[in-house]
Formats: sequence, structure tokens, C-alpha cells
Amino acid sequence: MDGHATKIAADKLLAAMRKEDGTFRTYEEMKAEGIETKYLGRYETSVTPGLCRLDPNTGIGDPTPAFTYCLNLAEVEVDTKTGKTTVLKFTCVDFVGRIANIDAVNGQAYSGIMHSIGFALKEDYHDVKKHANMFGAGTSYIKDVPDDITLVHIDGAISDGPWGSSGASEAFQASGHCAVLNGIYNACGVRIHEMPALPEKVKAGLDAIEKGEKPYAPKKYFLGSDMYEELENIKENPVQVGSVSFYVSLDDPTAERPF
Repeated sequence: MDGHATKIAADKLLAAMRKEDGTFRTYEEMKAEGIETKYLGRYETSVTPGLCRLDPNTGIGDPTPAFTYCLNLAEVEVDTKTGKTTVLKFTCVDFVGRIANIDAVNGQAYSGIMHSIGFALKEDYHDVKKHANMFGAGTSYIKDVPDDITLVHIDGAISDGPWGSSGASEAFQASGHCAVLNGIYNACGVRIHEMPALPEKVKAGLDAIEKGEKPYAPKKYFLGSDMYEELENIKENPVQVGSVSFYVSLDDPTAERPF
């Protein structure tokens, strides 16, 4: 996200360093000539040129300046006697734009997969005292992460990123836990609705299935409002868009854009 700002600052510095003959000044030469050696790069990432911000009334627009994509596949094994789940293999297919530093991208991918396994199977933060450190919270240890991890990078440029690159962090930990939970369901029929999928939760689901019952599923969460009620409320009370608003509708190309 800050790649453009870095590039802009670097280009300013290179321009200041460049001599008429195409070579570059040293730091000492720049100081001797009174040339500034510190430059600021600024780049706005609030909107992609040609599109608008997210329209609050329709959900249509451009909510982020950089997209990344991941397909996660987790192969898991469930011990039906104890309910313990082990991730045997993990495959991640990703697109993060043009890759410049493969070690950095791989590092993000491996750590994101480790996080995902922790989210799915162990990490818990309900008890402030018990879960106040990495050990108590259930952060993944080396034996919790399989040695068999395959990364498949789909290399290609995106139009908005510096030299076609994008981000390479959140994508790797945004959905890997879902792959693990789906693996548990496909392995033994127990759907975990509340993470982590501790052995006792999985075992309780297995016991329920053995008795001919449905595994535990929590009641519908109530987060203060119903989605469909909110949609109707938005339709009845639309947010003003246009020249006096931060939001500009996609179907009004003549509207003044304040960003």
C-alpha cells in the first residue's frame, strides 16, 4: 500500500542525485552543492482513478486500492476417539500482483498459514488471565504446522500497484481457517460454528452424530439489528451523494469529486 509513496520519494532523490552527464552525485557532493538529501513521497490510496468510493446506498464502488486473492486447501485428519484435529497438508494458490521479493511473499504466506491453523484449532481469547500470553492463547507451535505446504504464486501485474505489485499479507490469513474447518466437516461430519475447533468440541459433535442427533449449533447471533431490516432502512433513508458528499455515485460521471 505504501509502495507508490516509496517510489515517488525515491524518484525525487534520484532526480536530485543525477548529474548532467547521467552519472550520480555522492552524498558528499550533494552536501557540498547544497542539494537536499531528504525527500518525502506521498500517494493517496483512497480511490482508483475512474471509479468512486463505496456508495453507501448500494454497496457499489471501489472499497480498496489493492486486491489480493487466495485459494486455500487444507488436508486434515480427525482422531474420532479424542476429537483432535491435525493438519497434514496445506496448499495455497495466490495472486498478489507482480512479485518482486519472493522471499518476502513466501514469508507472509507461510506465517499466514500458521496463523490460520492457529485460528481454526487452538487460539482462544475469552479468559483475559489465561489467554494473556502466546502460550495461554494457543498460538501455533512448530508441530501444529505441517511440513507439507505448497505455495502456488500466480504472477501477473495489476494496474494500480507500483510496477504491478499489490499487497501480500492479509490475504494469507483471511480464509485459511475456513479451509481447516471445512476439512473437519468433510472428514467427520462435524461443523464447527465457533472457533477454535478444540478436541472436546469435535468429540461432542461426533458423540451427537453417533446418537443420531445433530451436532451443536449456536443460536443465530444478534448483533443489534437484522440485515434485511437495515437494508430496508437504507432504502427508506438514503445517504446523500454528490458534490456535497464524500461519496459520488458511479452513474453520475459529471458530479464533482471531493477526493
